[in-house]
Amino acid sequence: MLGRGCPGARMIREARPEYVDCPHCGTEVEIWTDEAVARCPDCDGLVTRDAGPSCVDWCPHAVECVGLETYRRLKGEPKDG
Repeated sequence: MLGRGCPGARMIREARPEYVDCPHCGTEVEIWTDEAVARCPDCDGLVTRDAGPSCVDWCPHAVECVGLETYRRLKGEPKDG
C-alpha cells in the first residue's frame, strides 16, 4: 500500500465542501465530499449528492486506507453502541 493510502481515497481522507440545491426548497446546502447525505438548514429536508462508486466499494484495503468508522459510514453500516 502507498504510505497514506491510495490516491483514489484522497476525496475521502481530505474531504472538501460541495454545494447542492435542496430539492425541497432550493436553498444551497453544504455537503462534504466524504458524505452522501446532509440536512437542509432551512427546511430540514434530506439532501443527497451523487457520489458515484469509490474505492471503498471495490478495494480490499479500503478499511485500512480510510479507517473503520469512515468505511462503515460510507457503506451505510450502523455505528457500534
